[in-house]
Amino acid sequence: MDQSFKPAFSQDHGKEHLPSGGSVPIVSPLLFAPLMFVMLTLPNIIFSGIFWFETLHLVKWAAVFIPAGIMVAAAGFRVAFSSEARKHFLLDPFGALWLLLVLFVLMQPLWAPVTSIPTFTREWFFFSTLWGVYVVSRNGLDNGKISLFLWAAAVVGVLNVIFAELQIREMHGYLPFVYPTPGKYIGNTGQQNMFGLWIAMAMLGSSWMFVGGREWFSENFKGRIYLLINLVFLSVNSWGLWNSTSRSAVFSFVAGLLVISCLFFRSGVGRKVLFRLAVIAAILTVTFYGTIFFGRGNAFVMKAVQMVEHFQTVGKRDSIWLTTWEMFKMHPVRGVGMGHYKWNYLEAQRRMLGKHPGMKWQYTYWAHSEIFQWFCETGIIGGLILLSMGCWWLKCFISRFRRGDPLSSEAIWATGFLFLIWFNALWTRPFHRIEDAVWMAVAFAVANREILPSRAAWTEINKEWVLRSLGIAMSAVAIAGLLFIGNGMAGDRMLRKAAMAEDPDEQRMFLERASGKLMVRDTAQRELAYHYIRIAQQEKRSEYLAEGLMRLHQHFRQQPHSRELVRLMAWYSDVRESYLLESVARYLRPGSWSIRDGQILLSSEDLRRFFGSE
Repeated sequence: MDQSFKPAFSQDHGKEHLPSGGSVPIVSPLLFAPLMFVMLTLPNIIFSGIFWFETLHLVKWAAVFIPAGIMVAAAGFRVAFSSEARKHFLLDPFGALWLLLVLFVLMQPLWAPVTSIPTFTREWFFFSTLWGVYVVSRNGLDNGKISLFLWAAAVVGVLNVIFAELQIREMHGYLPFVYPTPGKYIGNTGQQNMFGLWIAMAMLGSSWMFVGGREWFSENFKGRIYLLINLVFLSVNSWGLWNSTSRSAVFSFVAGLLVISCLFFRSGVGRKVLFRLAVIAAILTVTFYGTIFFGRGNAFVMKAVQMVEHFQTVGKRDSIWLTTWEMFKMHPVRGVGMGHYKWNYLEAQRRMLGKHPGMKWQYTYWAHSEIFQWFCETGIIGGLILLSMGCWWLKCFISRFRRGDPLSSEAIWATGFLFLIWFNALWTRPFHRIEDAVWMAVAFAVANREILPSRAAWTEINKEWVLRSLGIAMSAVAIAGLLFIGNGMAGDRMLRKAAMAEDPDEQRMFLERASGKLMVRDTAQRELAYHYIRIAQQEKRSEYLAEGLMRLHQHFRQQPHSRELVRLMAWYSDVRESYLLESVARYLRPGSWSIRDGQILLSSEDLRRFFGSE
């Protein structure tokens, strides 16, 4: 590759923003780099396994929260107790607004109808972790490390593609570290759209390195080997992207690539950028036709055609988005509470179906649009703050682009990545997967160094005690988060022991102990209810059945889920509890059910949906 290709958007520009020389990063590079590496790469290649009750996500959460917690705790300690660190610490206007949102959400239980404290606590620590990663990265991330993280992301992407190929062929059993989902194409990510998103993220990094003409892609033998490896990774991940059949992932990658290309093209080296884009387009084309003949490309084509033919359903999101609108109208100012979209879905859907009886009845945790879900959960105030931050960021970016002010190469990647993940957020749920959302925090930190103003009068902090207090608060919250995840993992392990226990008394002991762990309290209470019902069925003890149904109904009132809805309907029909049966059946499609002699009568369609029979 031509070594003379050094775009005007060079990586040397903006070095004043990086920790170097007399600047003191708030986290030691010896600690920061390995923790960041683990946090950004490991979660998407691991899963929990049968040692844990939560067999997919728990260890992924730990692989993010533990490194992030250590970084933020160390950063807060230095800010609190090192005058040199305080001197160089920066809370930029974007970070200050983000902090305002974190504090706003923290106070939400005072006014919002929060019914599940474990859910709210998990979501708040999730959200505050992203802010902590942003602040630490904004103050300490060396842009030179970005390329290493992206190489690792590409490797993780390739491994996930290999795992997915084994899963779809039901050959994953040979490798115990591959998530056991025969017939699915998801790798170790756990879900098809999230697999597609991760592959798109990895591909964007490889494309950025190729289009930007990175320094190791030189004319010597070693440089050509690097170039070849990068293109091989890009090709394998491209194969995985098409086979994911995720339309949102494909379009998100295209959005991010277009932004990166425009920024490099703006640097005045258009022909070289166009050539490299042509190579990427060729790779995408070849792998697409390869999946048509040897993979799952036909499924992607069918989904794309259906999206065009039935455009009015917005990819089958019409029912979900109408339900989301009803949910927002339920609590437009207060919101339903962070993390509580899923616990308000059945009620909002009941209202929606009353107005739109032709819509589909279903249950989902997600609004399939992070923006819509944020407005539902935080209300108009939280939604407007988020929109204001986004509009401000876009305004600054567009102004800089029009002026032609150069960006560093890493800032170009970060900008393209933000367009990728926010475009994806319009249709799916990338911010509810911490292993993907943490990349967004890092990208904001890299891009904002050059796109947004570093300081504003209202964010200037001159008093020592204010910065000390902020540092102490950062450390305290980070330590609390580490204790929360550690305590939750202990509780999850107790749930697993309960599931494996054969003695009912031992099982109940583990469940009761787990219910004392905040992170898993809701799950433990649900499993304890099922425990009483199972014992009642085995031993024919009516008092245990009454206890189990009472506990399950209480859990359902706090966290209405279609799973418990179906089971409560069945049990209340068996015991002929008309009043209780009506209290849960009200969430079904209006007019599709009736109660006679204490038993529920459903349409044949609903019988098939809920009970798998006529």
